[in-house]
Amino acid sequence: MSDPRALRNGRLTREYNEIMRINGSVIGVEPIGSAPYDKYKITFNVRTIISPAPTYRRSTVCMLNVPPGYPEDQPVITANDTPYPWHINWYKDGRWCHGHWSVEESLVNFVIRCARTLQFDPVLANTGSKANYDAETFWLQNVNNPRVIPCDRTSLPTLGGSSKKIEILGRSEPQRSPTGRKITINSRND
Repeated sequence: MSDPRALRNGRLTREYNEIMRINGSVIGVEPIGSAPYDKYKITFNVRTIISPAPTYRRSTVCMLNVPPGYPEDQPVITANDTPYPWHINWYKDGRWCHGHWSVEESLVNFVIRCARTLQFDPVLANTGSKANYDAETFWLQNVNNPRVIPCDRTSLPTLGGSSKKIEILGRSEPQRSPTGRKITINSRND
């Protein structure tokens, strides 16, 4: 029988190698502690909305914490910077409400989904599961205004050069499809 701790540590090592491949100017990744890493400081250099004015911020620093029960237990991303993102899927205490978690999802995919939420990508907004009800009015007033949503169109990093794909679970119609629809982002061969 396999040792669950050894399996987790092996996965965390593979996840570290993969997540470091997206480390760069758009998404900065800094592992915290010692290997196998279960905590990361993530700097998202994308413009996000932080108030209903709207007010924007060019960079958001977050902590990614991988729990002891990972991958069965979901990782958590929390913003360090205040004010926190003014988004229906960000709690007022700075935690990201990421929606459905699957043990098959990689940390890279998780981080990319978070970045797209910070960009206010309407495909990833889960209007059926609001973390910040106060942001709902702003969202509804601006979701069809391309000058506001998405608030950033920066190309996000991919696993470039690999044959792997990053699959992102979208939530554009949560009432009819609670698990959403899949959006596939192919890696670039730069």
